[in-house]
Amino acid sequence: MHAFHSLAYMDVEKSGSTYVSRFLRDFLDDDEVAFRKHVELEDRPPAGRLHVISVRDPLDTYLSLYSYGCQGKGGLSGTIRQAGLGHLYDATPQGFDRWLDVVLDPARAEALNPRSYARCGVAEHVGLLSFRVARLSSPRPLRWMRAVTSTDEFLQAYREHSVVDVVLHNETLTQDLAALVRREDLAWRPSRDAALAALAAAERLNTSARLDSEAGFAVPQDARDRVAARERLLTEVLGYGAHRTSTRSATQSMSAA
Repeated sequence: MHAFHSLAYMDVEKSGSTYVSRFLRDFLDDDEVAFRKHVELEDRPPAGRLHVISVRDPLDTYLSLYSYGCQGKGGLSGTIRQAGLGHLYDATPQGFDRWLDVVLDPARAEALNPRSYARCGVAEHVGLLSFRVARLSSPRPLRWMRAVTSTDEFLQAYREHSVVDVVLHNETLTQDLAALVRREDLAWRPSRDAALAALAAAERLNTSARLDSEAGFAVPQDARDRVAARERLLTEVLGYGAHRTSTRSATQSMSAA
């Protein structure tokens, strides 16, 4: 979480969080209160603070996580390798297909990161990415997650407990940040116009080439449906139905952490 007095940014992994945090630190006219990457909200968030989260197409996120893991990087790669599954990181479409089977399988939750995904019992109902988003979206998230008994209950509980006011989509991040800057309840330095101009000129930070941008790397045809079945929070609640994005669009050929 990256917190200021007027705004708290919930920085979901692989959603453009490095870029967003740097932008807020440079241009939000407010004092920074806390910055701990990918950490949950306080138990009692202050009243009146705006809560912002960034999200990303779930299949694209999995492709980015797999590509990152093939470089030997990332917490998810570490736990999967510890589980004796490092051979899946062979940078091939077949390896990704087998890896995706593992990360989407509730029975394999113990091999995934964060460990709380398996421990809270929610893996039976939702995928890892939905858990990662929900974990950052409300105070004391594991408390309500432990009580859900189905995917539908999970989605309903998310709606009830989430404190998110603004959703930034990775695929339209510049436009979504510009809309945030235009809000009258936030102040920007040295001016709102300067912040907007910086957005228009900025280059994305911490980007890494994704394997499916390379010739010959074909994403499995059924991958999107498999992911959508497990990541209903993202596909049904946060706007990532099949109509929204393509894994091979120009804005998604690079992944932002």
